[in-house]
Amino acid sequence: MRYFVNDAGGWISLSGDADVFAVIPDGYREVEETEYNEVAGVITIPAPQEPSGEQ
Repeated sequence: MRYFVNDAGGWISLSGDADVFAVIPDGYREVEETEYNEVAGVITIPAPQEPSGEQ
């Protein structure tokens, strides 16, 4: 997956074959997933932990 953002708050993500053919608009820069999630407003919640041991 590739992530792009611009300074005006826009964001684009590309995956699979899309990044071979995609044209990224001027003003967008590639970023890491963490920065992309902040800009795009993505909230990640960890999966619940399974209790260890038997009951």
